[in-house]
Amino acid sequence: MSIEIKNVSYVYSKGTPFARQAIKGVNLRAARGEWLAVMGPTGSGKSTMLQHLNGLLKPDSGEVLLDDKNIHSSAASLREARQKVGLVFQYPEHQLFGATVYEEIAYAPENYGCSPDEIPELVQRAMDTVGLGYDRYKSRQPYELSGGEKRRVALAGVLAALPEVIVLDEPTAGLDAVGRQLLTETITRLNRDRGITVIWVTHEITEIAHLAERLIVLNKGEVAIAGKTREVLANPMMSELGLDIPPAVAISRELGGRGVPVRGQPVTLDEIREEIIRLLKEKQ
Repeated sequence: MSIEIKNVSYVYSKGTPFARQAIKGVNLRAARGEWLAVMGPTGSGKSTMLQHLNGLLKPDSGEVLLDDKNIHSSAASLREARQKVGLVFQYPEHQLFGATVYEEIAYAPENYGCSPDEIPELVQRAMDTVGLGYDRYKSRQPYELSGGEKRRVALAGVLAALPEVIVLDEPTAGLDAVGRQLLTETITRLNRDRGITVIWVTHEITEIAHLAERLIVLNKGEVAIAGKTREVLANPMMSELGLDIPPAVAISRELGGRGVPVRGQPVTLDEIREEIIRLLKEKQ
């Protein structure tokens, strides 16, 4: 299932003295099974753009297309979009409201027409996928959980609806190293094994630079740079926008500035280490 934002613009508080242009003429397309990363300075329009992907916001102009069909063309199309495109917010508290973990995760399949007999299996499968033991967590209250556990409950709630696209807004923010690794590995498996399309908004591109095929950079509500991840990260405009780049990219730039040619646009420490080893061997 492909998803596309086509020339979308949106103004908050339109028609009032407080009107603010959030995004303008934004274009984005993710093919089935693709991993797309999105970056941008604070206030660049990232979260606003994401909320258009499953119809939480409706464009003032432009279209949001799911398999080339406008999600706002009918109530049925909008309902399908909200089932097929799962959105995980940056702060899980914004989407957790069930009295128990089970009720929280069961909410989506209950509301998208799954039979009562299917729901326990869907809930357990979703919990297993994100590493939450069914018997241990099903009766617990979401607000008693740690930040990382809440994040996984929110993701399980999305997965229980069997989405084809997962949209994640700063999903590892505030997590420790173990939590970040667990979440990244979970999303990697979903993308690799189930062919789920991933749209991942981040300030910390290092953790997914080697996973995302393409990277889109927003600035002041518009697309500033777009292309293959390695090529975008090498673009000097990234530094001009004050965005972090992986250490491997910074090292490559430094070497290039000193007249040492680096091959392959490394984005991970392992990649730049191998390249440095190669360069040293060539000098021997």
